[in-house]
Amino acid sequence: MNEPAITAGAMLQAETMMTELKTLLAGVLEDEVRDIEPGDNLFGHGLHSLALMRLIPPLSQLAGARLDYDDLARQPTLAAWQALIERSRAGH
Repeated sequence: MNEPAITAGAMLQAETMMTELKTLLAGVLEDEVRDIEPGDNLFGHGLHSLALMRLIPPLSQLAGARLDYDDLARQPTLAAWQALIERSRAGH
């Protein structure tokens, strides 16, 4: 079976979303977000429960649907949040 090719447009869209996520995160963290890797545990970078609560509205807006605190807290990485947002946008 052939794997679908990742288009340049899809790569750019993913990079743009990661930039948006880091920008939102910068608004609630004191750590330098530029150094945060997509797979880093955000609680290890200073994210705490109240900050995560503040992120739910803008993250939900990106997703086009209300995101659940538990889903975000269960996998507190930029990569997991990006995947969650992309699934929500796709209606899954």
